[in-house]
Amino acid sequence: MLRLQIQTYTIRLEYQTRNSQLNMKTTLPKVEMERIPPQLEISQPKGVLTIDNSNYFHSVGRKSITTLIREFAQEGRQAALEAISKIVAKGDRLADLKAPGNTLGELAADSMVKKKGELAWTPIEAPIIRYEASPVETNFIKGTVNYTPHNAIIDSEYIPGRVDFQVTQYPRVEISVIDVEV
Repeated sequence: MLRLQIQTYTIRLEYQTRNSQLNMKTTLPKVEMERIPPQLEISQPKGVLTIDNSNYFHSVGRKSITTLIREFAQEGRQAALEAISKIVAKGDRLADLKAPGNTLGELAADSMVKKKGELAWTPIEAPIIRYEASPVETNFIKGTVNYTPHNAIIDSEYIPGRVDFQVTQYPRVEISVIDVEV
């Protein structure tokens, strides 16, 4: 007897999936700040120092040339007047014939005797010292803050997903006839 044998095979599929990816890389926002501190500049120009030594030099005998010329002229006049008066006085004594004693001898003796020097204490004047200070100058420079903002940056990369199908077994029908003995 003949037997009809029918065998069916279904389709077999294999699949592989790869998920889609979104790679994101972010750079955070930041602010760069630079602070310049305030400054205070203080300066004072040099003052004026005045030293007047003229009174001091006069008191110790050092005088300017014009003062010396005036004093020498005055002393010369005075010496000339004193010399004239001495000569007149000598002439008057010599002219007085009635004077008792030796007039020439007395005049000679008077001319030989000299005065002794004198030591005098005179005060020495201090120099005049003046200092005039210049005013203080100030300059204020304000401080500042410089800043530079940097925005956030987002770098993204999209990798699409994938599904791969592969048929490992195709559908089929096998029909066979077998002779079977009974």
